[in-house]
Amino acid sequence: MDCFETIIGRRSCRNYKPDSVEKEKIIKILEAATFAPSPVNKQPWEFIVVNNSAYKQKVRDAADATRHKLAERSGWKWLPVFNIDFLLQVPTLIVVIGDPSKNGAEQFLDEPGSGYLESCSCAIQNMLLAAHAQGLGSLWYSLFEKEDVRKIFDIPEEKDPLGLICIGYPEIAGSAPRRKSVEEKTRYID
Repeated sequence: MDCFETIIGRRSCRNYKPDSVEKEKIIKILEAATFAPSPVNKQPWEFIVVNNSAYKQKVRDAADATRHKLAERSGWKWLPVFNIDFLLQVPTLIVVIGDPSKNGAEQFLDEPGSGYLESCSCAIQNMLLAAHAQGLGSLWYSLFEKEDVRKIFDIPEEKDPLGLICIGYPEIAGSAPRRKSVEEKTRYID
């Protein structure tokens, strides 16, 4: 599968087969993550690979409380019925943790950047693409309170849990979501 096919073909997956994901495939996914760009090559990411169902249950319970809180605060009607049971079904979760102390020179700008965050986001995109290229489904799950994830996985307060990446063999292939055209989203200056 070429790079463009991988980018265009990847879908967020919320239905997984019970089959375990081979360790070699997880390692490839993590290696792809570590090749993301980062300011001054500080590589501000860390990963926790979770196959343990008791931890998945803790994540699901915390995510459920967050879902209800967000539904109440936002008033969004889809949130109370948004099914998060895939957090129990998925064979592997990868917790992506960013280290804010590993920013580059952008931290000294008049309007400081957050290079560690962008770098970890690039690492997550690499993970999603590497999963798809290996025939796996994936999802970047972000509806959680960071403090809950810190407690569940014993993450130090100074580090930033940024995403829970679901990885597994897809039960069903998702269809392509509607995308706005390049013309709608681009401005050229010649």
